[in-house]
Amino acid sequence: MISVIIPCYNSSKTILRALESVINQTYQDLEIIVVDDGSIDNIKKLIESFFIDKEVQYKYIYQKNSGPSTARNNGVINSNGEYIAFLDSDDEWHLQKLEIQMKVIIEKNLNFLGSTYTYDNLENENVDVIEARQYSFKKLLFSNKFSTPGVIMKKSFFHELGGFDVSMKYAEDYDLWIRASFKEDLNLIINPKLFRLYKSAYGDSGLSSHMFSMYKSELYLFEKIKAKKNINILEYFFFNMLVTIKFVRRLFINLKNKG
Repeated sequence: MISVIIPCYNSSKTILRALESVINQTYQDLEIIVVDDGSIDNIKKLIESFFIDKEVQYKYIYQKNSGPSTARNNGVINSNGEYIAFLDSDDEWHLQKLEIQMKVIIEKNLNFLGSTYTYDNLENENVDVIEARQYSFKKLLFSNKFSTPGVIMKKSFFHELGGFDVSMKYAEDYDLWIRASFKEDLNLIINPKLFRLYKSAYGDSGLSSHMFSMYKSELYLFEKIKAKKNINILEYFFFNMLVTIKFVRRLFINLKNKG
């Protein structure tokens, strides 16, 4: 069984779309765990009404506002599945996402598998041909190739990694993928695109708009990696410079897009 973890915060305008994309999956051996991170809108009533006539197992968990790391960890703690998959409350999955991913996981005996996103209609994706790539620890240091709504992993592997770092409110996903890649190479389905983003990866709204905070978190991430002696001092300074260059570029693009 797969436990689908969905953290949410004042997401009443988008949560039903996300939930619909889960309950309509062609892979049906799943449960849904929604972790409400201190919302003050009417999302609890929406979720309860949504599941009234649904047969799928679900849990609604409320917590004081603590950030996405705590919310996702809390969801995993309360899960029953052998595998866990993450979805953000403002995104949606391709209806065959879990089926396609589980097929690859079983064929390759994987602990971890990601998938890529699109901004377009998911119905346009050709699911007949699956293209995947593999990323080592060193390759992943150059850029984060994995988005949280595309990741599915064994719960035992998640626990082995220690879960999300609750001290990080930004780049907490990248931190977890880095720790995972240090233990084994990570696989990513490049095509088809298996989930849809409704906001830009950087700069429109939500957590991704706080680019300076994300920049500081990425610097902190490489400090953590250096402290564990997984990179040397020269590599540390190189990746700090790379992160800084990317931040300036993202900032420029964001300002340009806003006119």
